[in-house]
Amino acid sequence: MIAPLVRGVLLCGWLVACAGEIDGGGDPPPPMAEPNAGCAEGCHGSDNTNAPPMSVSGATDTTSVAVGAHRAHLATTGVAWHRQVACSDCHVVPATVGAAGHMDGDNRAELTFSAIAAPGTWSGATCTVGCHGSAAWGGTSPTPTWTQVDGTQAQCGSCHGAPPPPPHPAGPAAMNCATCHPTMEENSLRFRDPARHIDGTVDFVDAGATGGCTTCHGGATSSAPPVDLAGNTAPTARGVGAHQAHLMTSTWRHEIVCSSCHVVPSTNDAPGHRDGDNVAEVRFDTLNPQGTYAPTSCATLYCHGNGRGNNGSASWITPGALDCTSCHAVDGNGMSGDHDEHVDEENLPCTACHASVAGAGLTIINATLHVNGVREVQMARGTYNPATRTCTNTGCHGSERW
Repeated sequence: MIAPLVRGVLLCGWLVACAGEIDGGGDPPPPMAEPNAGCAEGCHGSDNTNAPPMSVSGATDTTSVAVGAHRAHLATTGVAWHRQVACSDCHVVPATVGAAGHMDGDNRAELTFSAIAAPGTWSGATCTVGCHGSAAWGGTSPTPTWTQVDGTQAQCGSCHGAPPPPPHPAGPAAMNCATCHPTMEENSLRFRDPARHIDGTVDFVDAGATGGCTTCHGGATSSAPPVDLAGNTAPTARGVGAHQAHLMTSTWRHEIVCSSCHVVPSTNDAPGHRDGDNVAEVRFDTLNPQGTYAPTSCATLYCHGNGRGNNGSASWITPGALDCTSCHAVDGNGMSGDHDEHVDEENLPCTACHASVAGAGLTIINATLHVNGVREVQMARGTYNPATRTCTNTGCHGSERW
C-alpha cells in the first residue's frame, strides 16, 4: 500500500512529494525538470493559470508569501507596461529536479537576483531591487510589498517619478515621455513596446536623432531663455544664465556654439553626460585657453577681454546687454600700443584701422571677424605687419611701430 503524501504530483512517471519526500521510501533518481510536465505544470503553476499559482504547501492566496505577486510578474497576457519577468530574474532555475539547492528540505525558495534586478535584497516581506527603482528616482513604492497585489504598486510613479526628479529634465518637454523615449506613446503613459521596459536598458532618442540636444536644452531660436534641467527659466538661475545671449545670432560677434564652453557628447549616454550630478561641466575651447568658471561667473577670458590678452571676466547670471565699453574702452585708454594717441588725441574712429570689422558709429559690419581670436587690421592705405607691429605707407605717417 502506498503511504499518504503531504502533497504529490506525477512527473515523468515518478510520484514526487514537493515538500521533499519521495513516495514509498528509497531514493530513486528524480525526473528531469524539462520536457514533459516540467516546472510550471508540475509544482509551480503555469504562466497562463487563471488563478495565482499554488505554493508547495497548497496555498493559493496572494497574501501568502509563497504565492504573493508571482502572477503579476509572470503573466504573458494583459501586461501593458513591462517585459515578461522570468523565473531566473529572482531565482536560480535548476537544470534538473534533483539539482543542488532544489527540493533541499527547508521548503523555502532562495532568492538570487539577476543583473536586471540587482542590486537586490529581500526582507521576507519586501523587495529592494533595481527593477523597482530607488528612492532617488522619486518613486512612491521603490520597496514594494510582495503580498500586496492590488495594482497600487504598479503605476507610473511607483518606481520613478513621472517625470523623475533632477537630473532628469523638467518642464513641458519632460511631461511627454515619448519626446526622449521611443518606446512610449505620444503624450501618454502607455507603452508602444512593453517588452522593452524594465529590460536593463534605458531607451532614449539619441542626440543625433530628431529632436536631439534641443529637446532637453532648448534652442538658439527660443523666444525665452531655455528651460534648465530643474525647470528654471529665469536667467538668474545658473542652469539658464546667459545661454540665450550667447547662442542667439548676433550682429557684432562670431557664432558661439555649445562646444565653445562644453564638451558636446557624441551620444546621449556618452561619459560625462547625464552623469547624475546635475551639473554641466564647463570646458572652454582654444579661443579661451585660460578661461575659468566659478558657479556664477567666468574669468581670464579672451572673449570678454580688451584685446590685450586673456583678461576678461563676466557674470553668468546678471542679465543685461553688452556694448563696446563692456570689454574695451572706446577712448583707447588702457588699450594696446598707441590706441590712446590715435583714438583719444587724434579722434580717429575704429574704422580707420579696422575697416574690415568696424563701421561708422561704433558698429560691427562683419560679425564673423569680431571676437574670433585674430586682431583684424585693415586700413584705407598701407599695411600692418603683426610680427613686427609696424604700419607702412599709411598716408598719415611713415613706417611706425605700434
